[in-house]
Amino acid sequence: MTDRPLVLATNDDGIEAPGLWHLAEAVLDFADVLVVAPAFNQSGMSASVTLRQDLETERAHSLLDGVDAWQVNGTPTDAVLQGIRHLAPRHIDMIVSGVNPGPNVGRDILHSGTVMAAMQGYLRNLPSIAASLWSFEDDHLRDAAIIAGRIAQRLLASGQVQFLNVNAPDRSISDFAGVRVTPVANVSPSRVIDRTDEHGATRRQLVLRPDANIAPNTDVAAIIEGAVTVTPLHNDLTFHAMLADAETIVGDVNTLLDGAID
Repeated sequence: MTDRPLVLATNDDGIEAPGLWHLAEAVLDFADVLVVAPAFNQSGMSASVTLRQDLETERAHSLLDGVDAWQVNGTPTDAVLQGIRHLAPRHIDMIVSGVNPGPNVGRDILHSGTVMAAMQGYLRNLPSIAASLWSFEDDHLRDAAIIAGRIAQRLLASGQVQFLNVNAPDRSISDFAGVRVTPVANVSPSRVIDRTDEHGATRRQLVLRPDANIAPNTDVAAIIEGAVTVTPLHNDLTFHAMLADAETIVGDVNTLLDGAID
C-alpha cells in the first residue's frame, strides 16, 4: 500500500490529448495518478452528463509508466464520475483537469468541459484544479502543466478543499509575468479565427474581441499581461444581494397564486 495521495486526471479534449499527459506527468512528482478521460473530444460540454445511451468504459493506452488509463464514451463529467465511483483502486484525494488548449477565463468558464470536470471533484469535497493555456498550439502545454502541477501540490498540502481555475499565458515558464490570484472578468474575451500559415496549413488562433471591455486585475487582464491566473471558483450561483429585491418582485405569494389552481 502506497502512502502517496491518488489524483484523478481528466480533460475534455479526449484521452489522446497531449495536455492531459503533460498534466499527469507533472502530478506524478507528488502523487499517484489515475487517468480517466473521454474517448473523444468533448470540448464545450460544460457539466453535461450522458442519460440516453449506455456508457462504455475501457482501458486505454497509458503514456506514463505506473499510470492506469481509462477512456469513457461520454462527457468529461461522465469520466470523473466513472473514475470516482468505479475505477479508482482507493480513495481519490484530488481532481485535476486539463491542460486545455485554449483559455477558460471570463464568462467562457460557464461552457467549459475542462472546468466543470474539475467541479465534480469539488462537489464531492475534493480539492480540484482546472488548467488551461492561452493558445491552441502545443508549444507551451508542458509549461502550463508544470505550473498547474506545482499549484496542485500546494493546494493538496494545504488541506483545504478549494476549486482553483488556473490559466497560463502562451509562453515559457521563464517568461511568465508572475502568478496572480484574480476574480473572473465579466466578459467573453476572445474569438476563434482560422489563419493559413506559410505552408498552406490552416491553424485556429485566439484573438481578443475588439469590443471586449476588460476590467483591470481580472483573470482576462492578467493573462493578457503574461501572468498565470489562479481563480477560486464555487458552485453557489445565487445572487445573494438580489434576494430581497426578488422577494419584492414576487410580492404576496397568496395573491400570486390566485386563480392558478382549479
